[in-house]
Amino acid sequence: MGISIKIGGGAASIPAASTTTEGKVRLATSAEATAGTNDLTAMTPAKVKSVVDAAIVGGVTYQGTFDASSPIDLSNATKGDLYIISGAGTYAGRSWDVGDHLLVNADMGGTVTNSKIDKIDSTDSVTSVAGRTGAVVLSAGDVSGLAAVATSGAYSDLSGTPTLATVATTGAYSDLSGTPTLATVATTGAYSDLSGLPTLGTAAALNVGTSALNVVQLDASAKLPAVDGSQLTNLPSGVTTLDGLSDVTITTVADRQVLTYDSATSEWINSAVAYADVTGTPSLATVATTGAYSDLSGTPTLATVATTGAYSDLSGLPTLGTAAALNVGTSALNVVQLDASAKLPAVDGSQLTNLPSGATTLGALTDVTITSAADRQVLTYDAGSSEWINSAVAYADVTGTPTLATVATTGAYSDLSGLPTLGTAAALNVGTSALNLVQLDASARLPAVDGSQLTNLPAAVSYVYSAQTSSFNAAVGYHYSVNTTAGAVTASLPALPSPGAEVRFKLYNNANSLTILPNGTDTIDGAASVVLAAAKQAITLVAGSSDWEVL
Repeated sequence: MGISIKIGGGAASIPAASTTTEGKVRLATSAEATAGTNDLTAMTPAKVKSVVDAAIVGGVTYQGTFDASSPIDLSNATKGDLYIISGAGTYAGRSWDVGDHLLVNADMGGTVTNSKIDKIDSTDSVTSVAGRTGAVVLSAGDVSGLAAVATSGAYSDLSGTPTLATVATTGAYSDLSGTPTLATVATTGAYSDLSGLPTLGTAAALNVGTSALNVVQLDASAKLPAVDGSQLTNLPSGVTTLDGLSDVTITTVADRQVLTYDSATSEWINSAVAYADVTGTPSLATVATTGAYSDLSGTPTLATVATTGAYSDLSGLPTLGTAAALNVGTSALNVVQLDASAKLPAVDGSQLTNLPSGATTLGALTDVTITSAADRQVLTYDAGSSEWINSAVAYADVTGTPTLATVATTGAYSDLSGLPTLGTAAALNVGTSALNLVQLDASARLPAVDGSQLTNLPAAVSYVYSAQTSSFNAAVGYHYSVNTTAGAVTASLPALPSPGAEVRFKLYNNANSLTILPNGTDTIDGAASVVLAAAKQAITLVAGSSDWEVL
């Protein structure tokens, strides 16, 4: 039941309050508030809010504009939020155009869910094409008066065309006449296909290089080339990778890169090979550097139309149908002509159907795949995947290569210029005995020979770092950082290895001592042990011929 509030004296003499009469006020019951048909009762603010909220559930609330190319956060959007698209783009798995409506159909609850977003497309539909409706596909029959060439698009349907050589239509080098006859060596690239080779001793018949079974030749600075020397004896330890050298910096290496000298940093760095950096390139014909058709010899004689490009210079012009008599323009019944950029002029295309949205980048095209693009790469066709892919340009893919030097066509060793004069070494045997020539083995490595006289070998490999807090067995090639906080530590050396092997120790603190013990009867500079007792004290041991030596 309702609650009455008495105002002033006797309640019976005071009328009920209304919008026109002063009087007593009574609070409405829940049923009266929900019905909303009584003008003589009042409601609390909380009741008013609950009734209003219940009445507007599911309503649409305009929230402003939404740029799909740079979307705002909708994770806390509620049911009924409505946005107008102001910038085209892709959002929530859909493509949005300017003017489309985005409607939230359920509370997001902190996370954007695609199913909670509805798209109201505002794009006008095309009503008809050429008087036809539905899924229209135009055929040539829908346009009257077209000549054969207009429907076939075939050059062969033109009359009075010039007679072209085969190469003009195929673009193939094999269709050119008067090409030189190449010797076997020009196509195989094999030294063995050269003729007129000199007769040399056993070692001279082998190739000089760094591949399997090659003869190794010292360079202009009397240094061995870069080959595998893992079988050499009496050598100090060296770096195992290019990047370990002090004057080499390798960053993000890629296929077909080389080391090149950078004078700005005085270092060797990895880089792609530029054609401009290649020496000994062949002399190019004029057309190779100008790219001008006029520099080609033996070009065909073309009809007038081939040089002027004028339709009027064609002979045997066809009789055109009705469409040919119409004006070119963008007014009613005009014939539409492409502009100087091969684009349609500004005309009303609202009736066109099945138009694509269009890609904005190469990688977005269906027949293009871009993978880790790099400087100086190009798009090349891959028949295996039927796609255009990014790749470096290979010299073998270049057409119109220049005329080759005499040796390339004759295959004769005698046609090479600057032939070397072979000395006494050409008659020496290959082997590892005194006065023999050194030959790389089948794995392209130097054989087991004494290399103690070699100079300027790379610096030693970095030590392997190892932290120790209790007694341990040491190994060569390690740097041990020892913490004796928990107690004294003993490091046991291995049996004396080959001369030159090293191991290092450093006492990180002086809470307790570090004792280094040699193996068995081995000694350290003649002593049975070495003790480090001062904080930050360090020692390097090098294997000598009979004991460990302290550096």
